[in-house]
Amino acid sequence: MDVLFIAGENDRTYHHTAGLVTLDTSATPQFDFEYFRRHTSERMDLIPHFRWKLQEVPLGLDLPYWVEDENFSYDNHFKRIAVPQPGDREALAEVASYIFSRHLDRSRPLWEMWYIEGLAGGRVAILQKLHHCMMDGQGMQKVGELLSDFSPRGKKPKIESDIARDRPGAVPDQRQLTANMLRRWLQFPLAASRGAIDILGTQLRDRLSAANKASVGKPDLCIASFNGDISGDRGFVFGTVPLAAIKRIKDAFGATVNDVVLALVAGTLRDYLLRRDELPDTALRCSIAVSLRTEEDSELSNRVTNTAVTLATDIEDPIERLRAISAGTAPAKQRVRSGGKGIVEILQILPPVLLSALVNSVNADQGPRMLGANLIISNVRGSSRPMYIAGARLECMYPISILTPGMGLNITCVSYCDGVDFGFSLAPELFDQPWDLVDGLSETLDEYVDLIPATGSKAGKPRAAAVNKATGRKPAKKVEKVPVKRKAGKAAAGRARSVAGKKQAS
Repeated sequence: MDVLFIAGENDRTYHHTAGLVTLDTSATPQFDFEYFRRHTSERMDLIPHFRWKLQEVPLGLDLPYWVEDENFSYDNHFKRIAVPQPGDREALAEVASYIFSRHLDRSRPLWEMWYIEGLAGGRVAILQKLHHCMMDGQGMQKVGELLSDFSPRGKKPKIESDIARDRPGAVPDQRQLTANMLRRWLQFPLAASRGAIDILGTQLRDRLSAANKASVGKPDLCIASFNGDISGDRGFVFGTVPLAAIKRIKDAFGATVNDVVLALVAGTLRDYLLRRDELPDTALRCSIAVSLRTEEDSELSNRVTNTAVTLATDIEDPIERLRAISAGTAPAKQRVRSGGKGIVEILQILPPVLLSALVNSVNADQGPRMLGANLIISNVRGSSRPMYIAGARLECMYPISILTPGMGLNITCVSYCDGVDFGFSLAPELFDQPWDLVDGLSETLDEYVDLIPATGSKAGKPRAAAVNKATGRKPAKKVEKVPVKRKAGKAAAGRARSVAGKKQAS
């Protein structure tokens, strides 16, 4: 999928992702920007991918190449910034949004590491920004574990041989570039024809299969209030819910952890839209990532595809909603893992110049319909053990991910220790009270926990209200609010820029 992430960028669309972590540095008084940079760069020296850059083909007539950056310097990638006071969750989210809302420099390796200071309680945050063409979520999780330790005084990790020995290709000369480009364009009609035949074959198998009779036909896709035009501004809110409560719900209702995550998001969005009288009559649908990795696959690359499933937001009963979600996810994942093809696979065949032209022509109405979804949801399994960066304990890890034209919401979560950390990436012009999404997540979880005894569970009913690990406080109870339409993105970015101008250093 690398070509999609490279050629699909424009002024409003970024195809990098980020991970925001907060650190408890109380046991490491020596921890500062230089200490962090020295420790992390020593680890990065072991991973060759951080020194690769793109060699793009003129006019996007062929796929770009990975090549070694002969002028590589960590000075171009480690940066620092301070949050505005009082250094609370809103201030941290504001700075994270500002950092995310700018493209990575394609003349250099496609990553940045930001040291964020000034948080309440003297804590520090780190934001790692990485282009999605380098690796998928599981690849990023592996890199995070290589840059971290499972004890405060960890030693340099042993890098797996297929990572340590990985090398980019040599820079092709003009004759090679031309020959490769001509070969690709000559093969393009045949590849496109095969792709179309594969899609038609998949659809025919679905129609002939008795097991899939109920799913024949394309589901209706509603248009939600956050399916609108997006700008280059990004908003970001975050929160944590307890993993134990999610597992209790999973066991009580015979679902998977991923099904419960989708049900929590569905309940949160249903309540959010109901309060604004904006809930569509037809169920919202989401695009979910499906990993194609095997247990032995440890490469730092993209091994992922996507499929669309229902969020059953048209069902009022929470248990029935969860059951409807569970009934839809397993067949959808099986279909793509068995080789079923769709629009994403066809797009991968296109040369970058054609793909870029196609993406730039997609408007807010067409984007959701192309993917068959209103939003994107991803769930990444993280470490169950505490992790440390240069001796400082990692408190939480909040993902920041990609928005596409017409889809102003992406929700990505990572399980870590005893919590699941959610990051809501959003178009700020399409949400009036984005922190309501974080508060609603905990309330929806409580609703499911309260329903567990009715299924015959003998377990008690501990409340699931989350403590936000970045602020040390519980979310406020949600109250009725009068909808206020406002465009906060540029104002927020402006305040963060003033901070960045004073505090940023190479």
